[in-house]
Order: sequence, then C-alpha cells, then structure tokens
Amino acid sequence: MKNYKYLLAIGVLIVSLSACKKSFLEREPLGSLSEEGYFQTDNAAMKLVVDCYGPMLDGWGYTINKVALGDESVDNADGGGSDPGDRPQTIEVGRGRPLASNPLLSEMWNNRYAAIGKCNLAIENIEKQWDKLVADGKSVSEEEKARYIAEVKFLRAWYYFDLIWVFKEVPLVISPMPSETRLPKSPVEELKAQIYSDLDAAINVASFPRSASLPRSEKGRANKDAAYALKARAALFFAGLIESSKMQGNAMEEYTVAKNAAEQVVKNGGLSLLPDYQDLYRGDYQVGPYSQEAIFPVLRAFLPTIGFGGDAFAIMNVGRNNIGGYGGNTPTRDLASAFEAGDPRKMFTIISHNDIFRTSSGGNEVHNYRGYFNDFNLQHSRKAFVPQQFRMQDNLTRSNWGPYWIRYAEVLLVYAEALLKTNGANGEVAQYINEVRRRAFVTTSKVDGPAVFRQFSEGLAAVTPSEFDTRYAVKPTDNLLEAIKHERRVELALEGFRLYDLVRWNQYATTMKAFYTKYGFADKGVSAGDNSWPFPIPQTEIDRSNGVLTQNSNY
Repeated sequence: MKNYKYLLAIGVLIVSLSACKKSFLEREPLGSLSEEGYFQTDNAAMKLVVDCYGPMLDGWGYTINKVALGDESVDNADGGGSDPGDRPQTIEVGRGRPLASNPLLSEMWNNRYAAIGKCNLAIENIEKQWDKLVADGKSVSEEEKARYIAEVKFLRAWYYFDLIWVFKEVPLVISPMPSETRLPKSPVEELKAQIYSDLDAAINVASFPRSASLPRSEKGRANKDAAYALKARAALFFAGLIESSKMQGNAMEEYTVAKNAAEQVVKNGGLSLLPDYQDLYRGDYQVGPYSQEAIFPVLRAFLPTIGFGGDAFAIMNVGRNNIGGYGGNTPTRDLASAFEAGDPRKMFTIISHNDIFRTSSGGNEVHNYRGYFNDFNLQHSRKAFVPQQFRMQDNLTRSNWGPYWIRYAEVLLVYAEALLKTNGANGEVAQYINEVRRRAFVTTSKVDGPAVFRQFSEGLAAVTPSEFDTRYAVKPTDNLLEAIKHERRVELALEGFRLYDLVRWNQYATTMKAFYTKYGFADKGVSAGDNSWPFPIPQTEIDRSNGVLTQNSNY
C-alpha cells in the first residue's frame, strides 16, 4: 500500500442537526453508504487492515500503558511524574496488589479488546465480501486477500498475548458479536491454542512476506518473522507457567515450540543486528526502524496537515523542568546497577541528572531532574528521549519517535534460552548470547552523538574483538540461564519486557520483595507475593457481565 508507514485510522465525523418541524426530522438522509456499497469502494480491505493497527497507535492506551505495566510496575523503572499523586495507578500496580478498579489495568483491557474487535470484523468482512473488493481500481488477487487475513490474524494473536501476560485468563472472542454478549474467561490453555492457530495460519500463507523483503514503505507492517517471533515469545511464557504449575501442559514441548519458531527467524530470516546500538535510539529514527534488526517497529511521524501527531510516550517519559516533558518512566538505581562496567548500553538506556545535550540552536540543555517525583532515582529513559535537533520546533510531541515491539536481538536471546532448555549444546547457546553482547561491547559507539556530557559515558573505551573474547564473552561453562536473564534485562530495558520475564521465570514475588527491602521507595513491592499475578480483571467488566465473567481467584 502507498505510504503504508503511517497506518492512519479512518474516521467519519457525523454532525446532528435539530429543528422544530416534524417534516424536517423525518427527511431521508441526503446521502448514505450501505455496508455492501462500502466494500465496493477502492481499497476497502486495506482500510479494514489498517484499522486493526489503530489501537497500537494510541500513545496513552497502548505505548505508555505497555511499558508502564512491563517496566514501571517492577524493578526496572518507577512511574515518576509531577508528584506522588501523578498516575497513582502505576504506583498501585508496583506495590503488588492492585485494585480491580485500577485504571492502568482497565486501560489495557479496553484498548486490547477494541483492537480484537476490529480484527474480528476485518477477518469476517474480507472473507465474506471478497468478490466485491478492489484496490487502486483493480480486483484484489487471492494472494493479497490471504496476506490481509494473515496480517490481521497476527495482530489478533498479538493483542491476545498482551492480555495474557497481565491477566492470564480472559474471554476468547474470535468473531463479531452483539454488543450485549457477555462471555466467561477461557482457560489459558484454550487461549494458547487460539494464539498458535492464528500465528500458524499466518505463517503458512505463502504471500505473507518475510521481514527482510518488506520495502521501506511497508516497514512496520506485520510479517512472517514477526509471527514466528511472537510464537516463540509466547511459547517461552507458557513453558514458564507450566513449570511453576500455573497452567497445564508439557513445558519441554513449549520450549521446543519456542526453539523451532525462533530458529526460523535466526537461520532463515536473513536478519542481522545493527552494528551500533545507538542507531536504535539516537532520536532521528531514520536508521533503526528501517534496519534488518527491526522486525516489528511502529513508525510514527508528525504530519500536521492530516492531524497526525507523534506518540505521547515521547513527552510523557522524559524530564520535566527545562526539558519540557511530563517526568514519567524513571529508571531505577537497581536497573542502572545491573549493567556491567564498560557496557555502553547503559548510556543509551538511562539519562542522568546533569547530563547535557545540544539544543537545536547550538546551545546546551542541562537535564535537571530535581523538584518532581524523580528525586530518588534522578534518571530518565534515553530510549524515550528525542534530542532537540530531531524534533520540529523543539516540541517533544513532534518527532518520529516510535517503539520497537520486536527486535532481532530479542529473538537471538529467545533462541538461546529455548536451545538451553531443550538441551542444546552450551557452545551454541553461548554463541547466540555473545552475538548480542559483541554488538554492545565491540561495535557500539562509546559517545552519545547528540550529547555534550553523559555521566554514563565515563570509563567507556574501545574494545577489540580479541579483548571481548577474553574479558566479556560468555563461556560455555558459565551459568548460561543467568547470563540470558542478565542479557535480556540490559538489552531490552524499558521496552516493556521485564514483568513478562519475571512472571515466566517465577521470580516476580522474590524480586519485588527484595526490591522493597533494599529501596523501599514509594512502597514498591511492599505487597508483592505469589498471589499478586495474574492481576485482577477490571471490576467494571465483571459488573457489566452480570456474573458471567468472574474475578481471578487470587483477588
């Protein structure tokens, strides 16, 4: 599709007029478009597909929400903000026993089910109306139809998995239903089967492209490698739940699913890591999202002529005061201490109080993180920050900032973990861990390009390949599972993975209790325990169901 990269939602504004005369009120509409007529309009099918991406472009309901739950609710970051009363929903989840009225949880539920509803409508209507559909004035081929449906099935699986790593069991809806329909929770085993079914259906479509074959204009669009990667990610999660007796099944079978799916990406995808980690997060977003590392990025742009703004994440999660942000997503001291000395990823993940960046006019911008709810950590996310030269009019909401929901680096670590769990050779496991580490220590820049001074650049020095092998490479005789856990935390920090990892490793309770004991800040982890997860289903949904939907048994 032309200019696919912006995935713009299509809306109609309906204006209602009132008058006194009955004859006016009873007039037939001057123009209308029936459902059948709509599907004869140009590119109707693609519009349905694009609409399924729409919920993912909701900065508050999706991007901010996903990272708040994935990182700010655990030991990687705190919620931050203007004061302790700013976004208390994040603080509440972080304490370990959120209420069923928690807005952060309701926000996720509503966004994901709206997305699933769009996917169900798209699948049904593309299949039912196929003979009427045209694109650019021509009939759409069977191959393109199959690709559209594969794309939407991937997205439906994607949204369902978001719900699973937060709530575990949720209602399964795979076709359009009347608005008054109420369904009970489906067992997690049934949800797993549906996710695999959707992903396998997408993978088996010949016209569903590989990530490496996507033209630049289609980057950000679902693809076969994204489907393999999501299947591998989900399988690791299910395997962990089985090992901790939180669901039924065979953990070794799930680890094998993860290994086989990740292997398809690693060995057959033709993908690679960017040599310089900085290119992912410098701020211009002209290299990273279009690289062979970015399997499923979300591409954004500030396009005022059509009312399309940047992601709110890029203003919510940077410093207040002279920086102009809202002060959210403050990386913890614990996360900062997790990085090894000499690892430049620390610098490209965390900005410190008093770091200095160049302004668009050639001056200096000294980051001041005091005077708001960041006085404890005095840190912000470098991955969220767009330096002034990469914004329009120095406005934090006017940039090309966008998240990477699947990166090749993650798939390498998934593959290493699945290999280890399925008794693969330790040497091969270490090889894939070191592929990620080598990029970090050897080829990543030791200087933050747009900055004048970075605290975490101190002590960074060039590392030769031979020095890496001697000092930094993971050895086959090392504790490889611990090496993978470390590498996932520092490589993927502040990208929304930490809660997912702690839950599947059955380390949520112990990690958060230890965090509370060590830091005690904002009572994070004070109520964390084995009964904290899954988090509670929003009470409003239970009330609407008239008892059909029941609360999770741990709440």
